[in-house]
Amino acid sequence: MPVFGLITEGPTDQVVIKHILFGVFDDPDLPINPLQPKADGDPANWVRVLDYCCSDDFKPSLVDNDFVIVQIDTDVLIREQLPEKYKVDLPSSLSVDEIIERVSQLLIKLIDGDDDFWEHHGKQIIFAISVHQIECWFLPIYFKNKTVKAAKITGCIDTLNEVLPQQEKGLYINGKDLSYYRQISKHFRKKIHDIYELNPSLKVFVEKLLEVGHRNENPPSIDDV
Repeated sequence: MPVFGLITEGPTDQVVIKHILFGVFDDPDLPINPLQPKADGDPANWVRVLDYCCSDDFKPSLVDNDFVIVQIDTDVLIREQLPEKYKVDLPSSLSVDEIIERVSQLLIKLIDGDDDFWEHHGKQIIFAISVHQIECWFLPIYFKNKTVKAAKITGCIDTLNEVLPQQEKGLYINGKDLSYYRQISKHFRKKIHDIYELNPSLKVFVEKLLEVGHRNENPPSIDDV
């Protein structure tokens, strides 16, 4: 199985990504290395994700990991005051695919530097771009038969809180309680293949992971090398 390194906004995001990986690859022992933040309690926020992408730490991370996943919520790129090098134009008229493409180009620019690093190593880097919050990826778990709600990209926490108290024994998202995110994310381990297509940015991420799995199952033959 491939080894994954995670660069995420915080520990709750790491928990979500981990359980998606466990579900996609059907392996609860999949080797996963937290790169940013390294541990719960370490400094964590969206700007540290972007800082890591253009830091001297990024490129060596591909030595110890077969793939590095970079996660970021797009709401921070819309509402926050960004340093000039992190600015990206995301008007509300864009589709989810267009938002992901623009944010991907920003991340590639930060990672690439001046030495064409992306050209040589881009296949090892997977973007987990959650539009507009990673909590939106929880919606298909609870709204599998309500496709409009499952596909929402705004107001996701409020929508989740309509059903969480009943379905998760009083759980209610009000802050970044790691245990709550762990409890919800565990559903991905059994359900991800049945629900990922219901939320558009979750679909993009999972399809990238499935490509990795396909390449792993079908390595190049001697004639392809």
